[in-house]
Amino acid sequence: MEAGDRVLQAKHIVVATGSKVRLLPIPGAEHMITSDELLSERELPSSVIFVGGGVISLEFGHVYARAGTAVSVLEALPQLLPAMDSDAVAQLHAESERIGIQIRTDVKVRRIEQVGHRLRVVFTDGDIEQALEADRVVNGVGRIANVDALDLAAGRVEQVNGCIVIDRYLRSASNPQVHVCGDAVPVSPQLSPLATYEGEIVGRNIVNGPRHAPDYAGIATSVYTVPSLAAVGLTENAARQTGSAIDVHVNDMRDWFSAQSYAETVAWSKIIVDRASDLILGAHFVGHAGQELINVFGLAIKFGITAKQLRDNVYAYPTFSADIKHMLGHA
Repeated sequence: MEAGDRVLQAKHIVVATGSKVRLLPIPGAEHMITSDELLSERELPSSVIFVGGGVISLEFGHVYARAGTAVSVLEALPQLLPAMDSDAVAQLHAESERIGIQIRTDVKVRRIEQVGHRLRVVFTDGDIEQALEADRVVNGVGRIANVDALDLAAGRVEQVNGCIVIDRYLRSASNPQVHVCGDAVPVSPQLSPLATYEGEIVGRNIVNGPRHAPDYAGIATSVYTVPSLAAVGLTENAARQTGSAIDVHVNDMRDWFSAQSYAETVAWSKIIVDRASDLILGAHFVGHAGQELINVFGLAIKFGITAKQLRDNVYAYPTFSADIKHMLGHA
């Protein structure tokens, strides 16, 4: 392996190069800034357009909107956060618009133009060309594995569409002396706790041999907007595609004592349960301390805790956790 002017040799090599912003092949893309530049800005812009309706755009968009900036989000797909449960996303979409964020989905950005000291984003909605102007335009289409400069072919490391092909032990499928963890892993979400978890597995496999494989069951994720969107397990659509009979518990909790105590504008949950086994298949929250409660359902998925067991547990009161049994249909 070459690193600058040095040639390094090792029995094992770990690829943990993280991720980088996915580039957009559109005219004027050089006018956009990334989340890295957002964090270093010293002045609050009066208006911002986010291209892409993913996690980065929504999290930063909420920060800007609540600070008084006019925020617009342009998303090419019909739904924001396309990997997440559509009903949960609809709740966050509506709340984002309530705080003043302008959201356009199912549109295609064509070009970005400099107009004086401002930027114009030209996009099409169907066959109609439209435009928005702002002080800043942010690339919010997501991040990709930062591996294209590694010359993987020289190390006999197979890749497909910029992703290293790995086996179940997080090793290169074509060269098992090369291990992968973190954002460079193509099969897991780009989350910092997952990178740590995968790094520990890689370390154990280097020391002990290929004995340890990651278990991604019960891995929770959150979008840290206000309110947050939290999820674990299957979406309702994915659960129905399994063919199993399911029970779907949906709750609008705005009138519940806990939600009113915190003046929540959104307090919503959806819990998906396998009818035959009573196991939790998925859980989705918007607000209601969902970023914390989601870990309870992650534990349930990982360790096979049933919905009945969750209902029968006694929770400290008054806490948001005390509402879990009510979310599952137990008064």
